[in-house]
Amino acid sequence: MKWKWVAAVLVALIAVAVGAYFICDPEKKVLNEGLRARLGGNYIALSDGVTHYQWDGSREGPVVVLVHGATVPMWVWDHLAADLAEGGFRVLRYDKFGRGYSDRPDLPYNRNLYRRQLLELVDGLELKTPFDLVGLSLGGATAVNFTATYPHRVRKLVLIAPVINDFKVPVLFQVPVLGEFAARLIGIRFMVSRFREQLQTVPDVKAYQKHYVEQTTYKGFQRSLLSMIRNDALGNYDAAYQTVGNQARDILLIWGTEDAEITSAMIGDVRTLMPNLQFRPVDEAGHGIVLEKPDRIHALIERFLGDPSHAN
Repeated sequence: MKWKWVAAVLVALIAVAVGAYFICDPEKKVLNEGLRARLGGNYIALSDGVTHYQWDGSREGPVVVLVHGATVPMWVWDHLAADLAEGGFRVLRYDKFGRGYSDRPDLPYNRNLYRRQLLELVDGLELKTPFDLVGLSLGGATAVNFTATYPHRVRKLVLIAPVINDFKVPVLFQVPVLGEFAARLIGIRFMVSRFREQLQTVPDVKAYQKHYVEQTTYKGFQRSLLSMIRNDALGNYDAAYQTVGNQARDILLIWGTEDAEITSAMIGDVRTLMPNLQFRPVDEAGHGIVLEKPDRIHALIERFLGDPSHAN
């Protein structure tokens, strides 16, 4: 009789958990052509899905491509894109698959997917001349991976707090089924809390938080997030860094001295594998450096890229 009660309790708990899983599902909307028409913006169909992108600046300016990180969509570049465009550059930014208004294809979210998306995007937009490439966090790793494979496509490279190796992710989210429940019940709240902490000194943090949460309401967000964690997207990029470090190219590395996610040891590895880069640490900045210190970031990058009239 005792075991029957235990079994009944377990069944009840499982039922409650499953019910909570479906009740707590924030993904109520589907990104399709009709919704995107209302959202606005530019879209291009690539082999793995539709990608949301935006141009800023004059058509005559040299191109700078901006690649965002693991969870914050392309609006993280709002300030930098506007400043670079005003300075004479033509700026391209886009949402990686699984983020913002881009598709959430049911595929492994690994480094090859992100590299392929970037390649097909620049090819689809017919970028023939080598462009400058700027990558933030995981976008930095994507930029390095892209440059290692297609060195003739990139003129100058800018890395902002880039992922390189040993990036820790919670083990809980890597376990099938258990990870799905954890992501649904606590994962999104954890992400939003982490995002808010990173940007607590930014005046318009509430508006950014609203945009951040919005992307989690589209079907496929959780699946894409877990797939990114479970594949090699956040793995070891040492070989790619070394390859790019051996190429003849100007590289700028920017890092906030209070960054708790990309540690000083990781930055040391980047500098070892790319011994000729320019390193510019920024005091009183953490992993949210692009939104925390927009003027400082713009000044460093503009100085590094040089006069746009002589960029090509």
